[in-house]
Amino acid sequence: MENIIEPGSIISVGRYEILFATAPYYDEENNMVDDKKVIQYLNDAAVKYGEIDLKYTINWLEKWKSISSVNFLMPEDKTHLMDIFVTTPYGLIKKNRTGIGATTLELNSPRNSIVVVPTRSLAYGKAVNSKIEGETNKYKILYVGGKITGFDIPSISDYLLDSSIGYKKFIVVADSLPILLNMIGKDNFKDYFFMVDEIDSYQYDCSYRPKMEDVIDYYFQFPPSKRCLVSATIGNFSNKKIEEEPVINVEFCNPQPRNIKLIHTNDAEVRTKKTIEDIYSANPNEKILIAYNSVKGCATVINSLDANLKSQCAILCSSTNKEITEYYDEILEENLPKQIAFMTCTYFVGIDIKERFHLISVVNTQKPYTVLSIDKLQQIAGRCRNKEGLLSETIIYTTTETEENIDLQDIQRRALEDAKQMSDFGNLYPQLKCKFPNSYLLRDEFVTKDFIESSKKKYGRSGYIRMVRKDIYEKFVPSYFNLDFIRIQVEMLNYLYSKGSHLAEKMQNTGHYIECYDYTESEEIPDDVRENTDAEFQQANIIQREEIILRLQEANTIEDRKMIAKNLSMGICSQQNRLFLEYFVELQEYVPFSVLIEKLNSFDTYCYDKFYNFVIFWALDDTHSIKSTIHRNLPTNTPFTGEELTKKFNAVYSGVLGYAPLTPRQAIPIIRNFCTISERTSKRVEGKPIGAYKVIDYNPFGLEGEPLKRITANQNMKTFFRF
Repeated sequence: MENIIEPGSIISVGRYEILFATAPYYDEENNMVDDKKVIQYLNDAAVKYGEIDLKYTINWLEKWKSISSVNFLMPEDKTHLMDIFVTTPYGLIKKNRTGIGATTLELNSPRNSIVVVPTRSLAYGKAVNSKIEGETNKYKILYVGGKITGFDIPSISDYLLDSSIGYKKFIVVADSLPILLNMIGKDNFKDYFFMVDEIDSYQYDCSYRPKMEDVIDYYFQFPPSKRCLVSATIGNFSNKKIEEEPVINVEFCNPQPRNIKLIHTNDAEVRTKKTIEDIYSANPNEKILIAYNSVKGCATVINSLDANLKSQCAILCSSTNKEITEYYDEILEENLPKQIAFMTCTYFVGIDIKERFHLISVVNTQKPYTVLSIDKLQQIAGRCRNKEGLLSETIIYTTTETEENIDLQDIQRRALEDAKQMSDFGNLYPQLKCKFPNSYLLRDEFVTKDFIESSKKKYGRSGYIRMVRKDIYEKFVPSYFNLDFIRIQVEMLNYLYSKGSHLAEKMQNTGHYIECYDYTESEEIPDDVRENTDAEFQQANIIQREEIILRLQEANTIEDRKMIAKNLSMGICSQQNRLFLEYFVELQEYVPFSVLIEKLNSFDTYCYDKFYNFVIFWALDDTHSIKSTIHRNLPTNTPFTGEELTKKFNAVYSGVLGYAPLTPRQAIPIIRNFCTISERTSKRVEGKPIGAYKVIDYNPFGLEGEPLKRITANQNMKTFFRF
């Protein structure tokens, strides 16, 4: 078909469109020889066809009927997309290499644009460099995201009204996208091109940032020719709608094999320490960057170094850790801030570092969140934008040394089916409850948060992942990015990092030059280093929490405190203190302020569900069947065998709440949520001593006074408690 294309003709198949034109062809002496057929537009993107003859291939699914992808060849490996296009093609753009300027192309294109990026640092880096010379706090590109100290920018409304800025360019963090789109208005979406950058990072990060998947809901609100998804490393998607997007593949003449030292070890942090020392000793004036997705792990390695090296270290991580570690720092003008810099996943994508450095990437299978795919390792190496490349690259990794026969396609299929069934059930439940109000099976209140949490499931050796979410239309749908992450996790843990040789085989098959080493470490990170690091993090959390409590004290109402807590959680706040705020908001309507603060400060977060259960029990009206039955069935200072105690508690657990009856081994820990129980003593039954317990009181957490709010006697409590 390509052989009979005439100038001015169009290939239009499905959602692929290629428009052809003529352009003058010159010989080596710059004499015009003839006109030739060239691509003028590719998926609505204007090609600089007067300057470049874009070489392309079409991958046909059925001859001349449907297309699986369009590939185009970069004229030179160092070419940027701005050298080829005036605007960005629509669809799913697989760059296959970092540093070719996809985001830059769209931010400089002659049209209004919204570019969504996964991290605040990436958004800030693009926006801050667009300052208009001679103007105060005026930028061609408007950053939309959490507040950044010292970065003052106009409001969205002021920027939209500024007539001196012809094309409106927004770069927005995923979590802040709804704010921007509400300001623009859905009727105006047709006037913007919508780009989602680094789309693969959403598959990795969605499990702990669930709102990232909302971005795709908004993506499909834009016209098909006004949107694109971009990344250098794109795999498969569980979301069929994404898989149906037209695919543009960027190809290169020459591969970019990397020289990589692979170090398999039994202790990643000890080997990282030694590798830093070795590189520094051999190259005392050269910089080192360590990619390790654990802030505490980074700090532990730093604290194990001698004083000289420790003073030259920094950690590049999320600003939520700014007050948690003394080593926190930021990229300055595309340079590393210290000679030895560590970075977590916040900096794995989208950050340009213009100087050369020795790269150490660390995979610690004891901390599954640090495990890196081949694609992620490529992205991390791509942070170096110096023309001469990395000084060296080392990958340090541990393995789990267990391999199972896993059918990855079967796991994908089952996970998707399970997620769809769970979504259908969540959407149907409220309707059935209205139709059958007297049904025993449908008597419980439906709590969205609890339903989503209850959908967690694991496959193979993946972690527990939420299978469903609620989309922007308030409908339960499969959490497609989480399903993608299940596939990624299973593939990495069950194959890539199951044996020491597997990573080397995979890297060699990808075309890289590999040197392999295997170490069994004879030493450990000293206990006092780990203990001191833990203590430093805990003390920093305590100081931050004290400031949080002072802010909460300023408010006079529960609603005001809820708003303050929400704002603090979105700002510079550690994960531990985010949980503290979540727990505070959840219980503040029942427990007086000072008492609640004291209790939340007095135990580790893993005890919270027990405390939560007791608070709910404590707040029950005294006539509620749960409270009255426990008081009646479990009188104080009366010895009960484990079987007797279980039978009496099951009158509440299975009789009132409707759960399956408990065994004594299951019941005793749950009873301790509501009662203070003595240690196991003895009781004589038919003249023989057997183990027995006594209920001492009904206040295991020592709450004094009365609840601020009571839960009414007729309230169904099954969905309240957490067992």
